[in-house]
Amino acid sequence: MKRRHSDKKRDRAGRLPRNAAPVELDITHVGGRGDGVGTASWRHNHVTSEHTVFVPASLPGERVIAQPVSVSGQGLKTMLTEILKPSPQRREPDCTVFPACGGCSLQHWQDDAVTAWKQDLVAGFLARAGVEINGFEPPHISPRGSRRRAGFHLKRLADGVATGFLERGSNRIISPQDCSVLRPDLIALLGRLADLVARHFPLGITIDAQANGLDNGICLLLRGPAGWHDGLREHLASWAVDAGIARLSVSEGFAAPLTLLAPAPPVLRLGEIAVTPPPGVFLQATLEAETALQQAVASIIGDATRVLDLFAGCGTLSLPRLPTLSQLTVAESDRAAVGALRQAVDGAGRGAQLACIEADLMEAPLMDGDLEGFDAVIIDPPRAGAAAQCARLAASPVPIITMVSCNPATFARDAATLIAGGYAMGRPRIIDQFRFSSHVEIVAGFRRADDTAPA
Repeated sequence: MKRRHSDKKRDRAGRLPRNAAPVELDITHVGGRGDGVGTASWRHNHVTSEHTVFVPASLPGERVIAQPVSVSGQGLKTMLTEILKPSPQRREPDCTVFPACGGCSLQHWQDDAVTAWKQDLVAGFLARAGVEINGFEPPHISPRGSRRRAGFHLKRLADGVATGFLERGSNRIISPQDCSVLRPDLIALLGRLADLVARHFPLGITIDAQANGLDNGICLLLRGPAGWHDGLREHLASWAVDAGIARLSVSEGFAAPLTLLAPAPPVLRLGEIAVTPPPGVFLQATLEAETALQQAVASIIGDATRVLDLFAGCGTLSLPRLPTLSQLTVAESDRAAVGALRQAVDGAGRGAQLACIEADLMEAPLMDGDLEGFDAVIIDPPRAGAAAQCARLAASPVPIITMVSCNPATFARDAATLIAGGYAMGRPRIIDQFRFSSHVEIVAGFRRADDTAPA
């Protein structure tokens, strides 16, 4: 989406000169985006006032000196320049490009402290939404070097190439050669992509690369401006063969991908069902987290035999349960994902157990009649949550709901809606598949008491 001129003007107005006066302050807590937060008096436009200050790579209890970068109504954004008093919870980062690389924000914090912070973050949002909990289930923490999907940026420069992640707060590309988050095959892919860019990309072009590590190799989708791959397709396919890519697809802008190479169908195995997902499809960040989520869902829905999966994608959370179900109904807006799911289930000889609903649940949630007759519902909405759909679920007779969320704020809001409708929430569980970042996944079960079911 193109940015409006007013957005650019606001950005320029908020930027500060490089010689802006530094600020010294005590860090009181870590904010929701992983930055240390404190307050300090600071002079701007000839006025001295108290500012909220955000300092990346700082920790509670530290006293630091930071260089202001921009100022807005939210506060003062800075870069850490000196630690006057370090926290005992500080540790040496694994990666040499931290904290500049935008992929991580918490490599400087001890693991146990990060887990506690993420649980406190979720508990805080739930408390503000009026939801009481009796602790958490034991968290899942994905191991280092397990991230199987990544979005890289590729650019041909006058003096070389840049492949990797965006620098924090800028469009500069940083290559994390010693990344402790990515799987080794994705780190190796960066070097191969650099060679591709150097050999075949025109000067100045920027391409986005979505890499998904599937069961039989890397599925790679390259997106760029209109016409970017004209005359390059043969080179791209030849490179993909040499690099051992399981499937290479290209796209222009938001157009549907075109597959250039797929020696064998890419496979994502979900239980006994082998799905060939569409290029660039959403994938749980780590296999370990995917397994933890599937096990949590199975535990919550128990022996339910008629299940509805909302925002189903390719069926990551529900397909492993298919052998135990009499009926699985999936609802998803992505036509390609629904098609891949249907083809996989038909291929496994279980087509009679599956019903598919192609629907945009954000704009058109399933209504009362659509929610009847199910023993359990699985719902895994995007970051914006599912306010409208949860309102309909709260008024439904569904006895069990499993909710998975990647946003503590919308999770708390939607959980409060279900509880107001007569559901009781079990203890939530943190699924931390985004090591060293502020992102957190949550899974929780909701059960309706018999006397709260709508007539």
